[in-house]
Amino acid sequence: MPEVKPAGIRRRNSLKRTALSLLIILGAYAGLWGYFQWKAQKVRAEAEKKLEALFKESDELEKLGTVDLDPRSVTLAESNERFQQPGQKLAGPQNTTKYGWLCGGDPCAIWAAFAVPYGQEVPTTAAPVLLLMNSPFMHPPRHLAIGGISLGETGEDVKKFCDTHGYQFEKGKRIAWDKNCSAVWAERDGKVSLVIFTNEKALRDVTDRGAAAGKPHAS
Repeated sequence: MPEVKPAGIRRRNSLKRTALSLLIILGAYAGLWGYFQWKAQKVRAEAEKKLEALFKESDELEKLGTVDLDPRSVTLAESNERFQQPGQKLAGPQNTTKYGWLCGGDPCAIWAAFAVPYGQEVPTTAAPVLLLMNSPFMHPPRHLAIGGISLGETGEDVKKFCDTHGYQFEKGKRIAWDKNCSAVWAERDGKVSLVIFTNEKALRDVTDRGAAAGKPHAS
Protein backbone atom coordinates (compact mmCIF):
# COMPACT_ATOMS: atom_id res chain seq x y z
CA MET A 1 0.00 0.00 0.00
CA PRO A 2 1.27 3.54 -0.76
CA GLU A 3 2.54 5.47 2.18
CA VAL A 4 0.10 8.10 3.38
CA LYS A 5 1.89 11.20 4.64
CA PRO A 6 0.41 13.01 7.61
CA ALA A 7 -1.47 16.20 6.87
CA GLY A 8 1.19 18.29 8.67
CA ILE A 9 3.96 16.98 6.43
CA ARG A 10 1.88 17.58 3.29
CA ARG A 11 1.15 21.11 4.48
CA ARG A 12 4.84 21.80 5.12
CA ASN A 13 5.81 20.46 1.69
CA SER A 14 3.14 22.62 0.10
CA LEU A 15 4.43 25.68 1.95
CA LYS A 16 7.98 24.88 0.82
CA ARG A 17 6.88 24.60 -2.79
CA THR A 18 4.95 27.85 -2.50
CA ALA A 19 7.93 29.60 -0.91
CA LEU A 20 10.26 28.23 -3.61
CA SER A 21 7.89 29.39 -6.35
CA LEU A 22 7.73 32.86 -4.77
CA LEU A 23 11.52 33.00 -4.59
CA ILE A 24 11.80 32.04 -8.27
CA ILE A 25 9.21 34.66 -9.24
CA LEU A 26 10.88 37.32 -7.09
CA GLY A 27 14.25 36.39 -8.56
CA ALA A 28 12.86 36.74 -12.07
CA TYR A 29 11.34 40.13 -11.25
CA ALA A 30 14.60 41.24 -9.65
CA GLY A 31 16.49 40.20 -12.77
CA LEU A 32 14.05 42.05 -15.02
CA TRP A 33 14.17 45.12 -12.78
CA GLY A 34 17.98 45.08 -12.87
CA TYR A 35 17.97 44.69 -16.65
CA PHE A 36 15.55 47.56 -17.19
CA GLN A 37 17.51 49.70 -14.73
CA TRP A 38 20.67 48.99 -16.74
CA LYS A 39 18.85 49.78 -20.02
CA ALA A 40 17.41 52.97 -18.53
CA GLN A 41 20.84 54.09 -17.35
CA LYS A 42 22.32 53.33 -20.77
CA VAL A 43 19.57 55.26 -22.59
CA ARG A 44 19.88 58.13 -20.12
CA ALA A 45 23.65 58.28 -20.60
CA GLU A 46 23.28 58.30 -24.39
CA ALA A 47 20.60 61.02 -24.18
CA GLU A 48 22.76 63.13 -21.88
CA LYS A 49 25.70 62.75 -24.27
CA LYS A 50 23.59 63.91 -27.20
CA LEU A 51 22.10 66.79 -25.21
CA GLU A 52 25.57 67.86 -24.10
CA ALA A 53 26.67 67.96 -27.75
CA LEU A 54 23.55 69.94 -28.72
CA PHE A 55 24.00 72.42 -25.86
CA LYS A 56 27.61 72.91 -26.92
CA GLU A 57 26.49 73.47 -30.51
CA SER A 58 23.83 75.91 -29.31
CA ASP A 59 26.44 77.90 -27.38
CA GLU A 60 28.70 77.99 -30.43
CA LEU A 61 25.81 79.16 -32.62
CA GLU A 62 24.99 81.98 -30.21
CA LYS A 63 28.59 83.19 -30.22
CA LEU A 64 28.52 83.61 -33.99
CA GLY A 65 26.09 86.49 -33.99
CA THR A 66 24.22 87.20 -37.22
CA VAL A 67 25.47 85.16 -40.18
CA ASP A 68 23.95 85.50 -43.66
CA LEU A 69 25.95 83.62 -46.28
CA ASP A 70 25.86 84.65 -49.93
CA PRO A 71 25.60 81.17 -51.49
CA ARG A 72 26.99 82.23 -54.86
CA SER A 73 30.17 83.84 -53.59
CA VAL A 74 30.99 82.41 -50.16
CA THR A 75 34.28 80.49 -50.16
CA LEU A 76 35.73 77.71 -48.03
CA ALA A 77 38.08 80.18 -46.35
CA GLU A 78 35.23 82.59 -45.57
CA SER A 79 33.11 79.75 -44.17
CA ASN A 80 35.93 78.68 -41.83
CA GLU A 81 36.25 82.28 -40.69
CA ARG A 82 32.53 82.95 -40.27
CA PHE A 83 31.95 79.76 -38.28
CA GLN A 84 35.16 80.23 -36.28
CA GLN A 85 36.41 76.70 -36.90
CA PRO A 86 37.86 74.57 -39.73
CA GLY A 87 35.27 72.48 -41.54
CA GLN A 88 34.93 68.76 -40.94
CA LYS A 89 35.94 67.12 -44.21
CA LEU A 90 33.95 64.19 -45.64
CA ALA A 91 33.33 62.52 -48.99
CA GLY A 92 30.30 64.06 -50.67
CA PRO A 93 27.84 62.95 -53.37
CA GLN A 94 28.42 63.29 -57.10
CA ASN A 95 32.22 63.19 -56.87
CA THR A 96 32.40 66.14 -54.49
CA THR A 97 34.05 66.93 -51.16
CA LYS A 98 31.82 67.97 -48.30
CA TYR A 99 32.70 70.18 -45.33
CA GLY A 100 30.62 70.55 -42.18
CA TRP A 101 30.65 73.16 -39.42
CA LEU A 102 29.14 73.14 -35.92
CA CYS A 103 28.89 69.36 -35.76
CA GLY A 104 27.97 68.99 -32.10
CA GLY A 105 24.70 67.39 -33.11
CA ASP A 106 23.96 65.00 -35.93
CA PRO A 107 24.01 66.18 -38.66
CA CYS A 108 26.19 69.29 -38.67
CA ALA A 109 24.38 72.63 -38.58
CA ILE A 110 26.04 73.77 -41.83
CA TRP A 111 27.21 71.67 -44.79
CA ALA A 112 28.90 72.74 -48.01
CA ALA A 113 29.83 70.53 -50.99
CA PHE A 114 32.62 71.56 -53.36
CA ALA A 115 33.23 70.39 -56.92
CA VAL A 116 36.44 68.58 -56.00
CA PRO A 117 36.72 64.76 -55.72
CA TYR A 118 37.34 63.55 -52.18
CA GLY A 119 41.05 63.11 -51.52
CA GLN A 120 42.04 66.10 -53.63
CA GLU A 121 42.84 69.50 -52.16
CA VAL A 122 39.92 71.92 -52.07
CA PRO A 123 41.11 75.47 -52.83
CA THR A 124 40.28 77.88 -50.02
CA THR A 125 38.88 80.22 -52.69
CA ALA A 126 36.40 77.57 -53.95
CA ALA A 127 32.67 78.34 -53.80
CA PRO A 128 30.29 75.48 -52.93
CA VAL A 129 27.99 73.80 -55.44
CA LEU A 130 25.64 72.99 -52.56
CA LEU A 131 25.17 74.84 -49.27
CA LEU A 132 22.92 73.59 -46.47
CA MET A 133 21.92 75.18 -43.16
CA ASN A 134 20.02 73.00 -40.71
CA SER A 135 18.68 73.56 -37.20
CA PRO A 136 18.67 70.63 -34.76
CA PHE A 137 16.67 72.65 -32.23
CA MET A 138 12.92 72.94 -31.69
CA HIS A 139 13.18 76.72 -32.11
CA PRO A 140 15.57 77.43 -35.00
CA PRO A 141 17.89 80.43 -34.45
CA ARG A 142 16.85 83.52 -36.40
CA HIS A 143 20.42 84.83 -36.74
CA LEU A 144 21.53 82.21 -39.31
CA ALA A 145 20.62 82.66 -42.97
CA ILE A 146 21.57 81.74 -46.53
CA GLY A 147 20.97 84.35 -49.20
CA GLY A 148 18.60 86.26 -46.93
CA ILE A 149 16.46 83.25 -45.94
CA SER A 150 16.72 82.91 -42.17
CA LEU A 151 16.17 79.86 -40.02
CA GLY A 152 13.24 80.39 -37.70
CA GLU A 153 11.18 82.61 -40.00
CA THR A 154 7.88 81.50 -41.53
CA GLY A 155 7.14 80.28 -45.04
CA GLU A 156 5.17 83.49 -45.61
CA ASP A 157 8.29 85.48 -44.72
CA VAL A 158 10.19 83.55 -47.40
CA LYS A 159 7.52 84.23 -50.02
CA LYS A 160 7.54 87.95 -49.20
CA PHE A 161 11.33 87.93 -49.45
CA CYS A 162 11.11 86.36 -52.92
CA ASP A 163 8.54 88.94 -54.06
CA THR A 164 10.70 91.79 -52.77
CA HIS A 165 13.88 90.59 -54.50
CA GLY A 166 12.29 89.31 -57.69
CA TYR A 167 13.09 85.64 -57.12
CA GLN A 168 10.73 83.19 -58.78
CA PHE A 169 8.74 81.16 -56.27
CA GLU A 170 7.98 77.74 -57.75
CA LYS A 171 5.81 74.76 -56.82
CA GLY A 172 6.31 73.48 -53.29
CA LYS A 173 9.02 75.11 -51.22
CA ARG A 174 11.41 75.88 -54.06
CA ILE A 175 12.87 79.16 -55.30
CA ALA A 176 14.57 79.80 -58.63
CA TRP A 177 17.32 82.35 -57.90
CA ASP A 178 18.32 82.48 -61.54
CA LYS A 179 18.72 80.07 -64.46
CA ASN A 180 21.58 78.26 -62.71
CA CYS A 181 20.77 78.33 -59.02
CA SER A 182 17.85 77.33 -56.80
CA ALA A 183 16.93 77.00 -53.14
CA VAL A 184 14.53 74.82 -51.16
CA TRP A 185 13.49 74.95 -47.54
CA ALA A 186 11.69 72.81 -44.99
CA GLU A 187 9.62 73.82 -41.97
CA ARG A 188 9.10 72.52 -38.46
CA ASP A 189 6.04 73.80 -36.58
CA GLY A 190 5.61 76.50 -39.22
CA LYS A 191 9.20 77.76 -38.93
CA VAL A 192 12.02 77.35 -41.44
CA SER A 193 14.37 74.69 -40.04
CA LEU A 194 16.34 73.78 -43.19
CA VAL A 195 17.61 75.74 -46.19
CA ILE A 196 19.47 74.17 -49.12
CA PHE A 197 20.98 76.29 -51.89
CA THR A 198 22.18 74.49 -55.02
CA ASN A 199 24.22 75.74 -57.96
CA GLU A 200 22.50 73.32 -60.33
CA LYS A 201 24.68 74.13 -63.34
CA ALA A 202 27.92 73.52 -61.41
CA LEU A 203 26.50 70.32 -59.91
CA ARG A 204 25.46 69.07 -63.39
CA ASP A 205 28.97 69.79 -64.66
CA VAL A 206 30.43 67.70 -61.84
CA THR A 207 28.03 64.85 -62.64
CA ASP A 208 28.80 65.01 -66.35
CA ARG A 209 32.56 64.97 -65.72
CA GLY A 210 32.17 61.97 -63.45
CA ALA A 211 30.07 60.13 -66.05
CA ALA A 212 32.55 60.94 -68.82
CA ALA A 213 35.46 59.72 -66.69
CA GLY A 214 33.68 56.40 -66.15
CA LYS A 215 33.10 55.73 -69.86
CA PRO A 216 35.61 53.52 -71.73
CA HIS A 217 37.72 55.40 -74.27
CA ALA A 218 37.06 54.62 -77.94
CA SER A 219 39.94 52.77 -79.61
